[in-house]
Amino acid sequence: MKVQLWIVAVVLCSVSLMVSALPVSVFVVHCEPTNANPAMWLELVDLVLQADRYSIPLSIYFTPQWAEMISADEDKVAMLETWLASGHEIGCHHHGYWGTKDRGSTWDGYTNTPLEELDVEDRGRFLGTMEDFMEILNVLPGKRRSGCLGGANSSDDIDYPCQLEYSTNGHNLDDVAAAPEAIERNGCQIIEIGHGLIANQERGVLRNLYSTTSERVVFGVVGHVYNYADFPAVFVEWFRFLHELDKEGASRGTVSNILDAWETAP
Repeated sequence: MKVQLWIVAVVLCSVSLMVSALPVSVFVVHCEPTNANPAMWLELVDLVLQADRYSIPLSIYFTPQWAEMISADEDKVAMLETWLASGHEIGCHHHGYWGTKDRGSTWDGYTNTPLEELDVEDRGRFLGTMEDFMEILNVLPGKRRSGCLGGANSSDDIDYPCQLEYSTNGHNLDDVAAAPEAIERNGCQIIEIGHGLIANQERGVLRNLYSTTSERVVFGVVGHVYNYADFPAVFVEWFRFLHELDKEGASRGTVSNILDAWETAP
């Protein structure tokens, strides 16, 4: 009997060490300004259901276009409240003016850049400053503490709101795993981590990288709602992989949860 108990203890200890050795992971969802519509809302609802199935806390980042759509519907607001209660986070996503010019994506209409500095053809698309941006986002349940507001483009740094303590950034595989970094943006002292696109999961690339990554970093993955609509199986495959490695979810969290613990850890 003592031998059996000793074997059980060794097995439990090994499992604990295996879980603790995993890099902590976050999964960020970007809700694009051009996709704030009922069909994409239903895709997001399904994405959250899949994440809950595998105990994956999501950091869901909305643009003002999404926030306005949600805040106008009591049922959608109530659903956000259930997501928060389940351990998900509601943050901010911003398509800055200068960054979208560089990348060829769509500006969300908000910036602190003076109107006269915008290209003439873009001035009619101006919707407000970043104070207006945050006012719209703050109507949603919960507190905004983290977000993805573009890269280190100095022209768009003027848009960073100091309410956000934590920032995420990146798309490439090289951006997936790194230790949190203390940086300054727009005079705000923040902590930033990277993330790479879920599309990198094809052919098991993310799985292989996660399995060989040190526990001393944060492993960040990001997907868009429209990505989930196009290839949901890739998301579910990644969620299942993380769950099988750590069924209790000790090595997963939202951006704010993980970075809160990271800052206070000895």
